[in-house]
Amino acid sequence: MNCSAFLHGGRKGGCEMRFGFWILGLAFACLATPPTQAHSRGFAFFFTHSKPAGACGGQQVVATYYVSGRRTASGQAFNASGYTAAHRTLPFGSQVTVTNPQNGASVTVVINDRGPFTHGVTLDLSHGAARAIGMRGTQWVCML
Repeated sequence: MNCSAFLHGGRKGGCEMRFGFWILGLAFACLATPPTQAHSRGFAFFFTHSKPAGACGGQQVVATYYVSGRRTASGQAFNASGYTAAHRTLPFGSQVTVTNPQNGASVTVVINDRGPFTHGVTLDLSHGAARAIGMRGTQWVCML
């Protein structure tokens, strides 16, 4: 049986049933799929559905991390496993302590790059710094 005839207003029959099962399967897949974490849905979802948690002795900010690059804005070679970060305005060489309020882990990073350039995100940590505090995606951190 040719289902393209059904889709173009022609013959009906077994195609209706297959089409119905397809829609039912799609609906089930949408309902059965577990919700993803906020950082994997995009920044708009993150800001709408998350709030800072835990005590912070400094400033609560949103941080992301990056794993690749060549040169930083300061001229240094990018080291993904290093303890560095990008900030839009802090002077190069500034040391900032970043704490993950979810587990209390902290790391001191050196600002050696500019960014992030996403509205609402304050820090871009190197992958090494993010890993050191147990950060897996975009999240609120405490910056001292």
